[in-house]
Amino acid sequence: MHQAILTLVILLLIAQTVLAQLLKNGDYRIYYGNYQAPITHRFFTAKPNSRDGNVQLYPREDSDYQIWRLRNKRHGRVTLESKGAPGKYLGLGRSDARPGSYLGVVHKPVRFRITRKFGGPFTAYELAYPKKVDGETLVVDYDDGEGREEPYFVSFAVQGTALGAFKMRRVSD
Repeated sequence: MHQAILTLVILLLIAQTVLAQLLKNGDYRIYYGNYQAPITHRFFTAKPNSRDGNVQLYPREDSDYQIWRLRNKRHGRVTLESKGAPGKYLGLGRSDARPGSYLGVVHKPVRFRITRKFGGPFTAYELAYPKKVDGETLVVDYDDGEGREEPYFVSFAVQGTALGAFKMRRVSD
């Protein structure tokens, strides 16, 4: 009896670990856009500089700055390293985590919580900042504010008030 319970607990732990990894470790392009209209796709593009750089949305380019190396961490969290700027990660920009603040390409990785939002051809993912800010969950989104022209900056938004979901396509090795 005890052996059966122990076996069941081990299987549940294994299943939890497998399910926690929504995406395999590897290189991905992260983008927004209508899956039926690729011309609308805008890709996370690292714009590093000597300090913290930023991340903006651009049409697809053949550039390593649009490729992000996803690494699974514990408890359904991931880090995203820019392939074009090795050692720099999607993280906090020049300001603290708060709604509207831009994300940067920085040396200190953030372990974002990742969740799947939709399925099938509509599959999209949400990246959430690991800590609540003023009681709110912040998600990765983009700032397309009134009068702002492209390229848009990747920024934080309060969960539920913005799109907050994007697609991730694995890059062939």
